[in-house]
Amino acid sequence: MTCIPIIIPSLDPDGRLITLIKQLRSHKNEAMQQIIVVNDGSSEKYDTIFSYIENTFKVTVLKHATNFGKGRALKTAINYVLQHVPEALGLITIDSDGQHTVTDMLKCTNAFLENPKNLILGTRVFNHDVPLRSKFGNVLTAKFMQITTGIKISDTQTGLRVIPKAYFQALLNMQGDRFEFEMTMILAAADNHIVIVEVPIKTIYLDDNQSSHFRVIYDSLSIYAVFIKYIFGAISSFAVDIIIFMILIALLNKLSVHAILIASIVSRLSSSLVNYYINKKVVFQNNNRLSFVSYYTLVLIQMMLSTGIVILLHQRWSPINLTVLKVITDAGLFVISYHVQKHLIFKGRQL
Repeated sequence: MTCIPIIIPSLDPDGRLITLIKQLRSHKNEAMQQIIVVNDGSSEKYDTIFSYIENTFKVTVLKHATNFGKGRALKTAINYVLQHVPEALGLITIDSDGQHTVTDMLKCTNAFLENPKNLILGTRVFNHDVPLRSKFGNVLTAKFMQITTGIKISDTQTGLRVIPKAYFQALLNMQGDRFEFEMTMILAAADNHIVIVEVPIKTIYLDDNQSSHFRVIYDSLSIYAVFIKYIFGAISSFAVDIIIFMILIALLNKLSVHAILIASIVSRLSSSLVNYYINKKVVFQNNNRLSFVSYYTLVLIQMMLSTGIVILLHQRWSPINLTVLKVITDAGLFVISYHVQKHLIFKGRQL
């Protein structure tokens, strides 16, 4: 028999959680008979709700002593499924605040059953009826992800997902305990050979989405943290590169091909040490010794490209300041370098 447990992370729930459980139980689908609710540190006054669904609807309730975050709640449930439901083909995650319908959940489940190795995302359409803070945050995140990683997902923060069993262990080892975990799940999918499939669902926001526990500033920064850290590392090393380049060009006192070549090599080797350390220890957190060799292979290729392009641009547009040409060239190589480091050099451990 196919088994796909339903996971519901919950913090300080109201009657909508009970309504959702009732609706789930009304569907006699044997594959989804196991419902697991994670009480993520709700205050004691909500114990009656959790006790009610546990006793009335035979729901498994897992409890955190304090609020650890949605990501940790999902990890707790994943670990439980691995330990106690070994026959599970995957698991379904659905929010407890009424934003997802059982009908849409079944659509996502059917899409998953067509290929149980895929990660299914129930994606919403953010039109004019969506609360501004939700629309702005989701659209901005989706566009930012597409620009920085090339991954095109229309709804990066959807809580309605069907996760294949093949992805369980990787998710347990993944960083992030709050809302950023859902973003990381998408970012790391390709590295774990997981195909993402989007299934359109209804867009439902109740009471202007006031029940959401998403903290706009803190959680947004957590979601963008990996990009922010990489950009910080890139800017730091970029600044070192440009400053040393400018100093050497001034010292050499002439704009010959040899001067550009020497300045480019010395400045890039110096800045690459800064960039390698930051990316290895802070951004990608990878301790693979081979990453050093791979990284400096990339540095060599990037240095040759940068030097060659700057020389060609200077020969064609000599009136333009040499440093400006270098800034433009290296900015164009920035995104390519990020993808190579993420998917090849520092791939050993997920973001």
